[in-house]
Amino acid sequence: MNQTLPPQNQGTEKTKNLVEVWSHIEDPGFHALENEINPLPKPFSVLSGGELRREKVPEKVNVLGDGVIALNQLTTVIGQGGTGKSRVTMQIAISQILGWSIAGLKTHPKPLKHLLIGTENSIYRQKSEYMKMTRSLSSEQRELVDSQIFFHVIREIDDAFIHLGSDEIRRKWLDTLERVNPDVVYIDPYGEVHVGDINKDADVRFTLREITKVCRRYNPMTAIVIVHHGRTGRANIAQAVGWDKGNFALGSKALYSGSRSQINIAPADPDDHSRIIVSCGKSNDSKPFDPIGLKLDDDTMLYGIDLEFDLQTWRDDVEGKQRGQSISIQDVIDTIGKTQKRYTDVLSGLMEEHGCARCTAARRVAEALEKGYIEKLESGEYQTSKK
Repeated sequence: MNQTLPPQNQGTEKTKNLVEVWSHIEDPGFHALENEINPLPKPFSVLSGGELRREKVPEKVNVLGDGVIALNQLTTVIGQGGTGKSRVTMQIAISQILGWSIAGLKTHPKPLKHLLIGTENSIYRQKSEYMKMTRSLSSEQRELVDSQIFFHVIREIDDAFIHLGSDEIRRKWLDTLERVNPDVVYIDPYGEVHVGDINKDADVRFTLREITKVCRRYNPMTAIVIVHHGRTGRANIAQAVGWDKGNFALGSKALYSGSRSQINIAPADPDDHSRIIVSCGKSNDSKPFDPIGLKLDDDTMLYGIDLEFDLQTWRDDVEGKQRGQSISIQDVIDTIGKTQKRYTDVLSGLMEEHGCARCTAARRVAEALEKGYIEKLESGEYQTSKK
C-alpha cells in the first residue's frame, strides 16, 4: 500500500525529482561553457594602503590647461544655444594640434588625434568654419591639422542618429572609434546620445557609463568632452560663475557629478553674439581657471581674448543691476565735450554719469565713431568731430 505524502511535502518531492532528472540529462560542460561566455562579475578593485603607495599610476596628460581637459577624463562644455560651444571645441582641437593656447590656457605640446561626433551642425557650417580657422596656416601646419582632426558629418540619413540606446548604433560608434582611434572625443550635443529622461539621475548615469564604455573600448586613456545645453534666461546665465555654477547645465545634476571638469560658456553681451564669457564650472583635479571674456574674429572664426571684458560689470549687467539704463550718442558727445579724452575715460564717464554697463557704453561709443559724430586721433584719444 502506497503512503500518500502530506500536501506540504509534495512540492518538495517534485522539486527533488526534477533536480535529479536534470542532473542526468545535463551536459557536464554546460556550466563551464556558460561561465566562459557569460563570466561572473568581478569584485571592485581594492588596494590596501601599502599597495596604493606602490601602485604606478599613468602620468597625467593635460590636453587643455591644468586638468581642464585631460586624457582618461570626462569634461563637459555647457552653454546656451548660439553661444559658440561647437566653435570653441573645434578651436580647442585645432589649437592643441598646433600647440597654441586658447583663452589663456596652454595645450599639450604633442599633437593628439581629435574626433568630433555630433548632429548639431550641418556639413556646410563645419566646412565653412574649418576652412576659415585654418586659412592663415602654413601648408605644413594645415597638413598637420588635417591629419589629426576628424569630423562626423551628416552625409546620409543614418549619420543623423547617434543615440546610444540602440545596439546597431552602438556598433557604429565602436566601428568608427576603432577606425579613427582618437585621443579626444567630443560629443555634441549630449541630448542626441542620451538614453531616457535627461532630468532623471539614473538615466544620466546610465548614459555616461555607456559613453565611457564605448569611447574607451579601444583606448582606455581617451579624453571625453561632452557638449551640452545650459539653462536659458538672465538668472540662469548669471550662474555661469559663482555659487550656482553647478546648476548651469540643463537637466539632472548627475552630469555635473559625473564629470571631473566643466567649462561654462555664456553670452557676454546680449546685443553682440561675438562676445562670450568662458568660466570654470568645476575642477576636481586642479585649481579652477579664472573667468575670461573672448571675442570672435569673423574673418578667422577664432576666439581671442576680449581686452574690454570686465567680470564685475558683466555680473552687474546680467543680474539686472543696470537694467533699464541706456545711453544715446548725444550722451557720448556730451561726455567727451570739447576736449580730447582717452577711451577708458570716456567709458568711465558714461558709466558713472548714466549707470550703464561697460559693454553698453562701449557699444554706443563705437556707434558714434561709425556714424562720424566722434573721431579717434593718432594718439588713441577721442574727440568730437566737425559733424
